[in-house]
Amino acid sequence: MRRLAVSQIACRLAGLCALVVLLDLCLLAGTTFGQQILRFEAEDITEPKDAWQVNRSSDDKWNLWSTDKDAEKKWSGGVVLRSPLVLKDRVSAEEGAPPLHSRVTQIPPGKYYLTLGGVGRPIAVSLDGASWRKIEGSGNLGLIEVGQEGFQLWVDDRFASTTNPGACYYDYLEFTPLPDPNRKPKLDSPAGKRVEEPLGRGLVALPKEGGAIYVGWRLLKQDPGDVAFHVYRKTGSQPPIRLTKEPIAKTTDFVDMAPPAGTPAEYSVAPVSGGKEGPRSESAAAEPSAKAKNYFSIKLDGDHTFQKCGIADLNGDGVYDYVIKQPNANIDPYEKYWSRSPDTYKIEAYLADGTFLWRYDLGWAIERGIWYSPILVYDLDGDGRAEVCLKAGQGDPRDADGRVTSGPEYLVVLDGMTGKERARADWPNRADFPSYNYASRNQMAVAYLDGKTPSLVVVRGTYNVIQVRAHEYRDGRLREQWRWNDAEEGRGYRGQGAHSMHAADIDGDGRDEIFLGSAVLDDNGVGLWSTGLGHPDHHYVGDIDPSRPGLEVFYGIESRRANNGCCLVDAATGEILWGLDRPTRHIHSAGMCADIDASLPGIECYASDTDAEKKSNLRWLFDAKGRILRDDLDWGFGPRTVFWDADLQRELLRGRRIVKYPSGETVGQIEGSVVGFADVVGDWREELITTVAGELRIYTTTHPAEDRRVCLMQDPLYRIDVCIQAMGYTQCPMTTTCFAAE
Repeated sequence: MRRLAVSQIACRLAGLCALVVLLDLCLLAGTTFGQQILRFEAEDITEPKDAWQVNRSSDDKWNLWSTDKDAEKKWSGGVVLRSPLVLKDRVSAEEGAPPLHSRVTQIPPGKYYLTLGGVGRPIAVSLDGASWRKIEGSGNLGLIEVGQEGFQLWVDDRFASTTNPGACYYDYLEFTPLPDPNRKPKLDSPAGKRVEEPLGRGLVALPKEGGAIYVGWRLLKQDPGDVAFHVYRKTGSQPPIRLTKEPIAKTTDFVDMAPPAGTPAEYSVAPVSGGKEGPRSESAAAEPSAKAKNYFSIKLDGDHTFQKCGIADLNGDGVYDYVIKQPNANIDPYEKYWSRSPDTYKIEAYLADGTFLWRYDLGWAIERGIWYSPILVYDLDGDGRAEVCLKAGQGDPRDADGRVTSGPEYLVVLDGMTGKERARADWPNRADFPSYNYASRNQMAVAYLDGKTPSLVVVRGTYNVIQVRAHEYRDGRLREQWRWNDAEEGRGYRGQGAHSMHAADIDGDGRDEIFLGSAVLDDNGVGLWSTGLGHPDHHYVGDIDPSRPGLEVFYGIESRRANNGCCLVDAATGEILWGLDRPTRHIHSAGMCADIDASLPGIECYASDTDAEKKSNLRWLFDAKGRILRDDLDWGFGPRTVFWDADLQRELLRGRRIVKYPSGETVGQIEGSVVGFADVVGDWREELITTVAGELRIYTTTHPAEDRRVCLMQDPLYRIDVCIQAMGYTQCPMTTTCFAAE
């Protein structure tokens, strides 16, 4: 590309006319412009022309600049509109250079992702010439709609950089068409109800201090509204005796204050509805003790610990079982952290009663890190017994350094009871990725894409290219339903992946959408929206602000941001509802999103920024409206939370203590490293899954409850959040509603 002389620059001011002719010719020839990116040079579409001078700087005009020694490498067409120096924010539009008015009229009506080129330092933009917002960094202006009258944008130099004051730049406008949202068909929805796992009462009995026994059980959504429960106790060979005079209707727990000392007792419950008592549940045994015990355990087949845990019913008895990935170790693909795998990952399956079922060695084709080895445990075919899904390779394809950069890769479905392979399909191809680090990021999720049956969603890529495939598992076979890659949608979707995935119905059609991170796919595998904010380390989907309809997403963005590094977004549209109005370097790790403060409406959100050494140095606790509540907390990159005591707020996990906020009162203690959070047994409050050498522990509350609610695992959003805990960053599961707002 040759340098433009001054006379040539002047000639380009008439270039819009030529572009109009070109657009018209393309449209007349039947070209589908909706698949092309349209770029308009700022100097061609902007007025007033006397707002700038050519290759001459001043304090009150823009400079149409082409004399930079490497302008052709920096600026589209070798020219850019450069403002005067902006050393501090302008008080009024009259200061500095005049506002610029850009108008594009010859563009097909439709929805576009709009990018402002040349942005480095802040620049002010407006869609109406009256209200302004600051744009910095990527220049991504988001999704806009162009009507028959065309598009208008105002640009001004009123905002200064806080870190590097100087001139701002306006190079071009780029319109990326939103692809046809109906280009892929909707999946056929079968007759009948949504396929769900059958659950029993999940009865649990544990000793409390002083010889009492705590008993808890599930309320199921299929229970009648008037259901209440009688509690029974059986000791030795004696017949069961009823402990309740009247059936319990307020809660789904009971404390037996006077069980026979020195002997185990078996407890069961019976539902009562319409004055009639139903059959008793399965039983749970406990022995009175002077010392409380708030967990039960499963002995592992070895003295190892484990990294991840999948929770599902493997044998169809209505009781949750456990699939672990061991050892508890991790290697990151990023070059600064990567190291050679010293051994291989093993997958192990255990029934709830402690029965060891099988072990599956992932082998040397899968390196020992969470991003290489996603696992997912779920009943995919609706037979009541969960399958185990994983990424598998073949043989030993390691190169001389120990990296796996070649060889076949598969999505494999194992029988949950035997560990035998039932089906396989190709994994998305690593060859389409620009680096080893980018190619080594893999995840899975479950989504009800047809509204009735679960699909297995496989993802490769987070920071750059992203590829997605959806499969159904039926009759022992995997069938691909659709595939997607970020190139289908344009720049706004590339690099928007997170370290976790979510699935939820956000548009009210009964079908789940897929949250990749800052971008969301519709159920048919097309882009629904993207914030364009970049890669989030964490994102939470739930009823965060109950004062407004629908769900929201809380983001902590790893990519450097001038603003909105922490933000709340409408889950249905991607609209930013509020955001942090200051620069962030790297919002790191899992953050937090939980209702921990009873005095505030909605759910509180926490995030922490890093310094150059990846140490937390800035941290914020927000309320649901974005108000900063605290910036002095010592919670690092994010505390874990759990429903534990009697109220509707979650408690904080601080080390081995479960504490209340803000009092700091300790309400429970655990041992081991926590690898999972879920409503596994007992009433609606949650259990903590921990790993101790040679042991899997399930910690559960023994605090008497104050109310009751349906088992959280029957909340579709919550259940899928629990499912994805077996891979990626461990985030506490969210619920469809904020309980305290009910």
